[in-house]
Amino acid sequence: MHVELLYRNAYGQDNIAMKSAVNPSWQRRSRGSLTRTEVVDAALALADEQGIEALSMPALARRLKCGVMSIYGHVDSKEDLLEAVAERAFAELPLPQPLPDDPARILKAWGRALREVLVKHAFLPVILLTQPVVGPGIFHGVEYLLTALDRAEYPAKEGVHAVYAVLTYTVGFLAWEIPRTRKQSPEAYAGKWRQVFAMLSPRDFPFAGALLAELSTVAGEDQFQLGLDALVSGLMGSQPSHHPSP
Repeated sequence: MHVELLYRNAYGQDNIAMKSAVNPSWQRRSRGSLTRTEVVDAALALADEQGIEALSMPALARRLKCGVMSIYGHVDSKEDLLEAVAERAFAELPLPQPLPDDPARILKAWGRALREVLVKHAFLPVILLTQPVVGPGIFHGVEYLLTALDRAEYPAKEGVHAVYAVLTYTVGFLAWEIPRTRKQSPEAYAGKWRQVFAMLSPRDFPFAGALLAELSTVAGEDQFQLGLDALVSGLMGSQPSHHPSP
């Protein structure tokens, strides 16, 4: 089952396409024409374009051409809005269909798909690290992964913890990666390493100095995959009936 469809089932909407920016000529929309889906889509677009710091209720109201109180007719609070935005973003998870029949490959596919969404929506780690996100779409996603793990003969109870081990690793890694090689270029990050090393005595750092090029890659996809492989290998090793898969 596609994760995007799960979002639609949870909220009863058929169209979850991103709404475009409003026309600069501001004109208040007609009363009752606003929907929760429009509010969430607009909030997601605003956070993508300007960052989570720019996502305020007044800014969102201007984007939607409505009053602030109209927004509160569809969300209970700022926290409720952020939770809905996170769920909306997770609806884009590019998980394989169907998932693999091997538990290690399932967990690796989950980690890579989650990373892809967090890279696309760079504000998401902030939400996930500062408030709980538990909604209908999350339940659907967890059920989807646990069903696949059960088919692969990985115990469901252990599967819960494996799924969230991958999630917490991925969120943490992206919180590390985004400011280093996403908000600036990888070249700028590498330059920072070289700049600082140039102020030091090379003889004091024979290993680190010789590996400056490697140090500049510790916030990228290869480093993420290295950690994900190690994590999943450990999870598989803790289950006697399973062995790590590439």
